[in-house]
Amino acid sequence: LGIIVCSGAFEAFISIMILCNCASMGLDAHSQVVDDFDPNIRLGLDVSEQVFTSIFFLEFLARCKVFGWRYYVPDTVEKRWNFMDGCLVFFTGVLFTWVVPLLQAMFGFSAENPVLQTLSVLRAARLARLVRVAQKVPLFREAWMLIRGLGDSMRTLFWTCIVICFVTYVFAIFGLVTMVRDLKDELKHLEASSPDQAQTSELALVLSYMIGIDNLMYTLIQVLMGDSFHAITRPILHYISWSWLYFYSYIAVAVFVLMNLVTAIIVDNALSTSRLDEDMEVKQKEAGKAKDLQELKKLFTLMDADGSGTLSWSEFKDSFDDPEMARKWMLLDFQPEECKELFSLLDDGDGEIETDEFFDGLGRMKGMAQSKDIFRMQKSLDAMQGRLGAVESLVAKSYDGQALATPRTPRG
Repeated sequence: LGIIVCSGAFEAFISIMILCNCASMGLDAHSQVVDDFDPNIRLGLDVSEQVFTSIFFLEFLARCKVFGWRYYVPDTVEKRWNFMDGCLVFFTGVLFTWVVPLLQAMFGFSAENPVLQTLSVLRAARLARLVRVAQKVPLFREAWMLIRGLGDSMRTLFWTCIVICFVTYVFAIFGLVTMVRDLKDELKHLEASSPDQAQTSELALVLSYMIGIDNLMYTLIQVLMGDSFHAITRPILHYISWSWLYFYSYIAVAVFVLMNLVTAIIVDNALSTSRLDEDMEVKQKEAGKAKDLQELKKLFTLMDADGSGTLSWSEFKDSFDDPEMARKWMLLDFQPEECKELFSLLDDGDGEIETDEFFDGLGRMKGMAQSKDIFRMQKSLDAMQGRLGAVESLVAKSYDGQALATPRTPRG
C-alpha cells in the first residue's frame, strides 16, 4: 500500500479525479437553475458525486494508514495544506454527501429546508482542492506560484484596502466641506429661479451621488476604478471650476502613487518568497540526506550481528531473511533476489563491507532505478579498470624481464 500511495501514478489519478469532480460540480450547479435539464444526466451527476466522495475518502484513509494521522496535523507549512485538504474531504464530501442526507432521511428534513440549502452551498468549497492539483502536478507549477503569491499577498491586500479607505475618507471630508455645500446652494438657486428643468435635474442627480460621506466615498471609489466618472465630474465643472483639481489629485494619490506602491510591494514579496523557497528547498534536501543517513545507520546496526563494524556475507544475507530488515530493504527499493549482486557492488573485494562502503554505496544507489543502474555500471567500470591496471602491470613486468634477459650484441 505504501508503494502505491507514494507513487506518481497515484498522485496523477487523484489529481484527475479532482479535476473531473470540479467539472461535475459545474454541471450540477448548472442543472439546478436550468428547467429542461436532462434527468439522465442529473442521475449520472448524483452517482458520480457518490463515486468521487468514496474515492477521496479512501484516499484519506490510505494516507492515514501509510503516513499516520500526523500527516494531517498542521505543524508545518506542507502539513497545513494536508490539513486543509483533509478538512475539505471530510466536510464537503463525507458530511454533505453522506451524513447530511442520512440525517435528512432519519429526521424527515425537507430538501427545501433553508439551513440544509445553506450548508449544501458549502460543497462548492471542494473546488479549493484544485490548489492541491496545482501544488502536486509539475505541469501546473506556474499556477501554483500564482496561488502562493496570492496567499502571500493577503496581508498586503488587507492593508491596501485600509489605506485606500483612509485616503478616500480624507478626500470625502474635504469634498463635502469645499464642494457639496456650494452645489446644494446652487441647486436651491436653480429650483427657485431657473425654468430649465433639465439643468436642475442634472445637478440634483449629481448631488445624489455626493451628499453624505458614504455616497461621496462610493463616488470616489468609482473614480479610482476609472468607471465613467466624467459623467459626474463634467457637470460639476459648470458650477465649481476648480473641481477637476480635486478629482485628479485623488487619482494621483490613490491610483498613480498608492497602486504602484502596492504593485511594488507585492512583487518584492513574490521575489522574497521565491528566495525563501530556494533556501527551504536546500534545507529540505539537507534534512532528507540527514534522515537517509540516520536510516542507513540504523540498518547497518541491525545487520551487524557481531558488532565488528563490518558486514560479512552471511550477515548481509541474513538481513534479507529477517522480515523487519527485509521491509527496510524494500523501502529502499531493493528486492531479496538482488542480495548477491548488491553485496558485490558494495564490497571492494575483501569479502566484507565496511561502514564507509555501506553508507557511500547505498547513499548513491538510494532512489530511482536509474541511480542503481548508474552505480552498477560505475562499479563495473571500476572493476574493469582495476583488471586493466593489473594486466598493464603484468605486461610491463614481462617486458622489463624480457629486456633484461636479452643479451646485448656488441658493436663491431
